[in-house]
Amino acid sequence: MEVNREEALRALAIAQKHRAATNYPSALKFARKSVALYSTPEGEAMVTIIERDIKIADAGSSAPAGSAGESKGKASGVEEHVTEAHARPGHGKAQAAGAGEKKREYTPKQIEVVKRVKACKHHEYYEILSVEKSCSENDVKKAYKKLALALHPDKNGAPGADEAFKMVSKAFQVLSDTNLRAAFDSNPSYDPTQRNPGPSGGGMSGMRGGGMHPGFGGGYQQEVNPEDIFNMFFGGGGANGGFGGGSPFGGANVFSFGGPGIRIHQTAPRRPRQAADAAEATPLTALLPILLVLAFSLLTILPGLFSPTRSPDPAFSFDASTRLAEGRETWNWKVPYFVNKAEWEGSEVWGSVPEARKGAGSEALYSSRVRQFEKNVEGHYVRRLQNECEAFNDRRRVRIQDNSGFFGFGADYEKIKELRAMKSPACQQLRTWGIGQGSIY
Repeated sequence: MEVNREEALRALAIAQKHRAATNYPSALKFARKSVALYSTPEGEAMVTIIERDIKIADAGSSAPAGSAGESKGKASGVEEHVTEAHARPGHGKAQAAGAGEKKREYTPKQIEVVKRVKACKHHEYYEILSVEKSCSENDVKKAYKKLALALHPDKNGAPGADEAFKMVSKAFQVLSDTNLRAAFDSNPSYDPTQRNPGPSGGGMSGMRGGGMHPGFGGGYQQEVNPEDIFNMFFGGGGANGGFGGGSPFGGANVFSFGGPGIRIHQTAPRRPRQAADAAEATPLTALLPILLVLAFSLLTILPGLFSPTRSPDPAFSFDASTRLAEGRETWNWKVPYFVNKAEWEGSEVWGSVPEARKGAGSEALYSSRVRQFEKNVEGHYVRRLQNECEAFNDRRRVRIQDNSGFFGFGADYEKIKELRAMKSPACQQLRTWGIGQGSIY
């Protein structure tokens, strides 16, 4: 079983490299091979994301000769596609049918998860994630990862999966933030993400995009895009995330045009049933979204040509020193590191965090600069662990050879068995994170 896991991680690393080179067919082949060898959350999520990449690429290449139905989606600037659920042998299948639209397949288990989540009220965050009120932050993360993979709209074709996915993301946003969770626990009948709390109303209107926008009950609060949270958990990190150049879950969902200016968030793909009533577009109106994006990009880039260059990120170290004595840890993997307090508080990275969110321990949720900085910290830490793991394996290999005798004569088999049973903390930590010894982070 452990051999299969190692092979699965190697296949996942190869898939990462192929995806970084936009070789999507090969990337999907190795991602599916990884899941077949040893199913992991990272492998399942990677298959989903690569399939979405392929559909986006196919839609882009066929846009000029698209059919009338495709033109309807393009006219509104929203891309249409249908993703089939990953059916496995032995699973019963149902079909979600709609008049005049493509059918999406789903399993009984998938619709069961959707119904359970939607049976909860929108503000019953503990019930949505199926965790106790005394649960730890790690319990919240585990519950989110399990439900997000099961409910992601590109993987689950059951009716209502999109809304259930947003409910899970909203519940995670509240329960993973120390301040929001404390506010919710003190008054569960109100939405804690509102600036001026009021009765929590209907719908997930606040989850459609990032930035400051209305919340549940008319408040004005910063929301987090469900796709941002999903990608950050599985290596995407929003607009700046990814496993270096080879992430399987790169930041394709959030596009920032620099500075504090306009940000365009790509939300969940529009379903055919939502686009069925859209008016048929002419070639000119089909080009309007592209022209608008180009215009916004130009307006955002021009001021940057005359603005001062961005200051470098603050220095950090994994070992405390006289200069770097302020201890911190990354939000995602809890990697400890040290910075200079004055340099950190005066940096643009810390300055990008809203004042109300500073010190809560979840700044990465509200600042792409912090996410980018912490992904860099985690990348250095992963490479450090990989070096330690490689050195450990080399030393163990030499010692095993020294005790193997001459063609087996004089071998100390007890010592060899003891050496092979030795475990490296660095290697074990890499396995916990689903990263192979030679993987690119």
